[in-house]
Amino acid sequence: MGVFAYRARDSSGQMVQGKADAETSQDLIQRLRTQGFLVLDVEKDRDLQTMMQNPTGLFARRISGKDLAVFSRQFATMINAGLPVVTALKVLGKQAGNIRLQRALLQIAADVEAGESLSAAFNRQNKCFPTVMIQMVAAGEVGGILDEVLERLATQLEKEEIIRQKVRSALIYPSIVSCVAVLVVVFLMMFVVPKFVEVYADLGSDLPAMTKLLITASNAVKGYWWLGAALVAGGIVGFKMWVKTDEGALLVDKVLLRVPVFGPLINKQATARFSRILSGLLSSGVTILKALAVVEKVVGNRVIANAVRNALEEVRQGQNLVRPLKASNVFPPMVTEMITVGEETGTVEEMLAKIADFYEEEVQRTAEGLSASIEPLIIVGLAVTVGFIVASMMMPIFNLWSAF
Repeated sequence: MGVFAYRARDSSGQMVQGKADAETSQDLIQRLRTQGFLVLDVEKDRDLQTMMQNPTGLFARRISGKDLAVFSRQFATMINAGLPVVTALKVLGKQAGNIRLQRALLQIAADVEAGESLSAAFNRQNKCFPTVMIQMVAAGEVGGILDEVLERLATQLEKEEIIRQKVRSALIYPSIVSCVAVLVVVFLMMFVVPKFVEVYADLGSDLPAMTKLLITASNAVKGYWWLGAALVAGGIVGFKMWVKTDEGALLVDKVLLRVPVFGPLINKQATARFSRILSGLLSSGVTILKALAVVEKVVGNRVIANAVRNALEEVRQGQNLVRPLKASNVFPPMVTEMITVGEETGTVEEMLAKIADFYEEEVQRTAEGLSASIEPLIIVGLAVTVGFIVASMMMPIFNLWSAF
């Protein structure tokens, strides 16, 4: 025996809701039907507010791209199967493995049940869901193609998550090697070089300039390591605060686009995201102006976002899309040429989708070769650093041997 909450309509069409005891939900449904009710929803009574305000959610992990992709795919499947939106959201909310996502979905279900639109309910949870998801849900709701929009969104999120995982995997080995290299250099400077300094003092000979430089650096590391650590920590905090400003973020994004190896990868990834999101929004019935406004916020790089903003302003004034994109010089020629063809033939959405497919594959290939590109740079840097230390330590001994 359990307590079930139900919603139903009576013979006059009035909404009726309440709670009742029953062995199973099917028993309660049968009982309500015999009483002349049209049953809309029956579920095990649970205090959803308690679930949504669960304090453990304060320490829950963030909602990942994978979580959003799985949710979008499942939500699309349920809507396509004919399930009511509220029922689908409640089911997905209860089975969500992420506490933050669970609370957000249950709150959205409650808001929609209270009469709010789905897009407005999603917008209330804008800290949990990206802008592009909120805008595409709104487009699907207005156009009556919510399941199609969610399928496109799930595909996009899945591809972005695959790319993210490949980049992360490619950086694991170089990161480990870099950390080990730093530890080796610190160990040499703090424990090995001082031993040689004692030997040099006993020799009493004049030391080469590079050896004096090494000894000075060793003394600084050994005597003022705490100051160095504080400066590094302060620099990191200050840099993060500066990057949050518009000027700082713009300058960092400009520099990143020019960094060897990483610059082309960032450009390709931003181009793929620009094309995929713009194609999805236009295909969902969103106007070009609103679509560009959304893309500007989610493209992921301030330089490219500024180019999209300029394009938005020119399109608003009656210009075509490709002219400001060409003038920005941030998009590859292939992108602007294909968009030109799309505008001339009325197939901009299809061309943008093809551009996205191409650059997503390019990003995956670049990510796979990222580790191989970085490893030689790290090895050369480590060899030069350790070589300088060893040469500086051994040069006085070689000089003394030559004198003898």
